Amino acid sequence: MVSDVAHELRTPLVNVRGWLEAAQDGVAEIDPPLVASLLEETVLLQHLIDDLQDLALADAGKLRVHPKPVNVRSIVDQVAAAHRGGAEAVGVELSVHVDGEPDLSADPTRLRQSLGNLVSNAVHHTPPGGQVTLRVRSSGDEVLIDVEDTGTGIDEESLSRIFDRFWRAEKSRSRAAGGSGLGLAITHHLVQAHGGRIEVRSTVGEGTTFTIHLRSGAHRRPAGPSSASDSA
Repeated sequence: MVSDVAHELRTPLVNVRGWLEAAQDGVAEIDPPLVASLLEETVLLQHLIDDLQDLALADAGKLRVHPKPVNVRSIVDQVAAAHRGGAEAVGVELSVHVDGEPDLSADPTRLRQSLGNLVSNAVHHTPPGGQVTLRVRSSGDEVLIDVEDTGTGIDEESLSRIFDRFWRAEKSRSRAAGGSGLGLAITHHLVQAHGGRIEVRSTVGEGTTFTIHLRSGAHRRPAGPSSASDSA
């Protein structure tokens, strides 16, 4: 774990240091494009640190949620709105379909974080012209939230490792394109903290669907001495 963290931190730090040293030596000019590049690297570092904090809380048994009645339609609309610009920029259509008005109690911040991780992952793995769909429906005593894509798909061997930390289905993918490798692991922990579960189905070359199962109208609050909600 420590080795993986060091590897993930090293690349953006080396990039930032290299450009700053070049500027100090007069080899590079601090112009707007360089500032934008350095800002992007520091944002990546911040995201990685935030993800590591969430995982540390999960390992300590302190990753807690604060459930309350939520409007699921509003939450998925917010997640879609936050990612639609990025999806459109790479030629991917992002849509939302909500069946009725599902009754759900959840931590809205953590639910948005979980869905955001899944949507971001789906967009990154969907080629131009593809689709990513957020779908919500009720099934028995559960509310099901699907994040479905028409992307590259995941082979059967990889599916067993999909929620492992720092693991990427495509080893050649850069951090900028593939994220920190922690998003799915964090999503798995957050769904469990809600008393739910997450499953994944995939066909190589056709796409992948992640489904979050949460108890419908469940107002039971997971026990625990502290909360991670403010660290999102």
